[in-house]
Amino acid sequence: MIVEIDPVEPESWLIARAAEVLRKGGVAIIPTDTVYGLACGISDAKAIKRIYELKDMDPKKPLAILVNDMTTVGRYARGVTTPYYRLLKRVLPGPYTFIFEASAEVPKIMLRKRRTIGIRMPDHPITLALLAELEEPLLTTSVRTPDDHWVIEPVEVESTLDHKVDVVVDGGPLVATPSTVVDLSGPVPELVRKGKGDIAELELF
Repeated sequence: MIVEIDPVEPESWLIARAAEVLRKGGVAIIPTDTVYGLACGISDAKAIKRIYELKDMDPKKPLAILVNDMTTVGRYARGVTTPYYRLLKRVLPGPYTFIFEASAEVPKIMLRKRRTIGIRMPDHPITLALLAELEEPLLTTSVRTPDDHWVIEPVEVESTLDHKVDVVVDGGPLVATPSTVVDLSGPVPELVRKGKGDIAELELF
C-alpha cells in the first residue's frame, strides 16, 4: 500500500492511516530529512525482526530510534549530560544521529555488546507528524537499492522491496545524503560519519 502525503503540510487523516499500520505491527517505509528508511514500532519484536530480514542486516548492527521530543531522548538514552542536552536542543530536529548508552527502556532485541543506541529527530514534517500520532518512537534503518545506492524516490522503494512492506509513505523525492553520526557514549565525542548535518554547528570538533 502506498500513501502519498504532502511533505510540507502532511494531511492528518493520511498520517493516521499510516500510523494505524504501524500500531498493528506493520513495517513501513517513510521519508526523513536524509533518505527513506524502513521503520516499525519500538515495542514490536516481530516487526523489528522483519526489518533485519528485509534488509538482510547483520544482527549485530543496531537500529536507530526516531523521536520527536527531548523527553523521549531522556527516556531511552543514558548519559545525556547538561551540555549534551543543550547541544541536542540546539541542533534537533536535524540530520544528525547521536549515539548514547542505552537505558533500561530500550528493548533487549535492539541491544548489542556495546549497549548503545542511535537517536534521531528528523527535521521532516511527515516523520514528526507520524511520531506525534503514534505517541511512541519508531525504529529505523536506511533503505538501499540492490546496487547499494541510497533510496531517494518512492518508486525505487517499491521496486527495491517488491511489496514486502505493509505501507510506503510517499513524501516525494529526497536528496541522497545520510545523517551525520556522532558518538557521545564515550569519554570524548567521536565523529563516526560525516553526513548532511553540519559538523561546525555541533561545536565539538
